[in-house]
Amino acid sequence: MNNILVTGASGLLGSHVVKHLLTKECNVIVSILPEEKSTYQPLDGVEVIINDDIFQGKFPHISTVINCAFSRSNQSQDLASAIDFTQKLINGFKLGKVDSIINISSQGVYKRLPIGELSKEDSPIEPIDLYSMAKYAVEKTFATSGLPNVTNVRLASINMKQRFLYNFVQKAKNKDTIIVNSPTHYASLLDVEDAAEALARLAILPIENRKPIYNLGTGSQTSLIHFAELVNAVGERFNAKAQIVLQDNGTTNTAGIDISLISADCDWIPIITNEQMIDNYFLTD
Repeated sequence: MNNILVTGASGLLGSHVVKHLLTKECNVIVSILPEEKSTYQPLDGVEVIINDDIFQGKFPHISTVINCAFSRSNQSQDLASAIDFTQKLINGFKLGKVDSIINISSQGVYKRLPIGELSKEDSPIEPIDLYSMAKYAVEKTFATSGLPNVTNVRLASINMKQRFLYNFVQKAKNKDTIIVNSPTHYASLLDVEDAAEALARLAILPIENRKPIYNLGTGSQTSLIHFAELVNAVGERFNAKAQIVLQDNGTTNTAGIDISLISADCDWIPIITNEQMIDNYFLTD
C-alpha cells in the first residue's frame, strides 16, 4: 500500500485527516514537532516521525504528502516563520522520495465576488489579508519547487470555536445579544469531518487524475443574519434564544467557493449542515 504522510498532524485538520485516512487503503505516517514526541498519542496503525527527520530527508518513500502544517495567525512574524518552515519541508522532501504533494491553502486568496457568485479555481487572485497572502506565497513556492505533482487545495473556513458560530451559540445560551454588523456579510463554514474526508479521498485518488488546484468548501454562502436566526431556531430545543441586532456598517463581505471539481473527482459532497454544527455546540459545551 502507498505511504501517505500528514504534516501538522497534531492540529485540528491534520488529526482529522489522519483518522479518515485510516479508513482507506493506505499506510499513514505523521510528522510532529520534536517537543510533541513525548505527548503525542498516535492512533493505532500510524507511524510517527519528527519534523527534523523530514528536513534531513530521513523518511520512507512517500506516495503523497498532505501538508496541513501552517500558522493560523495573521501576524507577520508568525507567517514569516511558517513560510520558512514550509521551505525546510520542501528542501527535505527533495532529499527523499516524494511522488506528490497536496498542500492546504485558503479560499482567502481569491478576490471577493458579488453576493451569490462563487469563486472557481480560475477566479481572480486578490488575497484578502496577510494570512491569505502567505498561503498564496506557499502555493507558488510548492509550484516552483521542482517537486512532482503538486496540488493546492483552497480551503474554506473550518468551523471551530474561534469562529463566529460558536460565539453566536454562547450568546443564545446566555440569552444575550448577537450583533451583526452588516446585512451583506456572507460566510461559509465547513465541518472539519467533511474537510478531512475530502482530503483523504483526494490522497488515494490516482496521482495522474488529480488537478493542480481544488476548492474545498460547502459550495454555498449564508448571511450572518441567517446564521443568527438558525442559532435561535435550533436553540428553541434548549430554551436558548439571543436577541439579534443589526448594526449596518455599510460594508459587504462575501466568502464562497465552487466545489464542483473536487466533488466530481472525489465523489464527495459535504454532509454536515449548519444546523448540525449549531446543534453540536448546544449539546457538547
